[in-house]
Amino acid sequence: MRSMTFGLLCLLTVMAAPASAAVITVGPGGKFDYSTITAAINAAGNYDVIEVAPGTYYELVNPQGKRIEIRSTGGPAVTTIHGGDLRRCLEFRKGETEDTVLDGFTVREGRTDAYQSGGGIYIKGASPRIVNCHIIENSAMSHPYYPGDGGGVYVDIGFPSFESCYIGQCEGQNGGGFSLVNFSEVTLQDCTIEGNAANKGGGIYLTGNSTATMTSCNLIGNAAAWYGGAIYIVDDAAATLVDSEVSSCQASLGGGGIFCQCGVLMLDGGMVELCESEAGGGVNVNCGFGTINNMRFENNVADTGGDIRIGGSPLPPRAGVQTQVGIGGSFFCGSPNAIDGSYTDLGGNSFFLSCTDGACCSNGICAIVDGAVCLQLGGVFKGVGVFCEDAGCPEDCPGDTNDDGTVGTDDILNVISGWGPCP
Repeated sequence: MRSMTFGLLCLLTVMAAPASAAVITVGPGGKFDYSTITAAINAAGNYDVIEVAPGTYYELVNPQGKRIEIRSTGGPAVTTIHGGDLRRCLEFRKGETEDTVLDGFTVREGRTDAYQSGGGIYIKGASPRIVNCHIIENSAMSHPYYPGDGGGVYVDIGFPSFESCYIGQCEGQNGGGFSLVNFSEVTLQDCTIEGNAANKGGGIYLTGNSTATMTSCNLIGNAAAWYGGAIYIVDDAAATLVDSEVSSCQASLGGGGIFCQCGVLMLDGGMVELCESEAGGGVNVNCGFGTINNMRFENNVADTGGDIRIGGSPLPPRAGVQTQVGIGGSFFCGSPNAIDGSYTDLGGNSFFLSCTDGACCSNGICAIVDGAVCLQLGGVFKGVGVFCEDAGCPEDCPGDTNDDGTVGTDDILNVISGWGPCP
């Protein structure tokens, strides 16, 4: 009986396992299985692999819910899915899972019609995995009166992941690079979001309890006409950035880098620098919750709250929603009014007027000066952002003429070389 049970289990295991994956090739010239990606998808079964040769493919690619891997053989520099400035490039809307993979493509010049979102990639009710792709020059703003959201990527009730991707030069009404709505979740690892534009959320727009988790990502040079140059968070949405950088972003009214309107923002490790806005050059938490730890804020610019503005934005907060922000272990420099508004000091924060200042040791004296000036004066510079109490400057020792911490032969020679009447 035990033998029969074991045999039945083995049979069921074999039946449940996917068959050996077929490799289907795509490319021009007749030596491949198909000349279009769409034709290969139509022929593919679950767990098959579609290998795409270098070239430009003018088609709307839809994996049709299949668990397949679509990968280029030459990488994004030479393999493009092109919208022709007429249509979207890709759609995932039939329940695709993480077993549906797009790897190694440029997704370029996708466009949408009136009221349509997702110029480059449209994801609804799906969770594909997108790896090593360049999503560039896509738009959901092609209609002058009825624009859409998510110029690069639009996600509605989806849970996609992006790894080692570049999203750049895309535009949408809300979310130039990404727009996430309706409880969507996106994870981004080692991605760059650069040069995107929108009215709100130049890089990423989050609403409707959606979340974005970014690790080791760079958000560079994104712009918003109104709020959130890099990221806009609203309506209980949340963004978490770990070891990531937000730089050179701008928004006219609030949150040159990040604007949080009744949502949740968590920053842990990384930098916000060279961002600009009217209120909150780096970050503006107008209402909602924020935790900011182990961050560097450098040379951000605003009329109020050069680095961080808490509350007081031109945009009214939602009734009944508190504003609570905790800040700890962070370094601020280059903004005379670094933080404006009430926050919980978690400790370990340091503030410097200049981003080149730090402790300078000379003849038993410590002063906070520019590093280059310290060296010119013969002092020992202990590093940018180092306080005198942490510098460990040696006490004054008159006999130590060369400031090396000991009195020795070199000090005697210095005295002899200067022997004679003092000037």
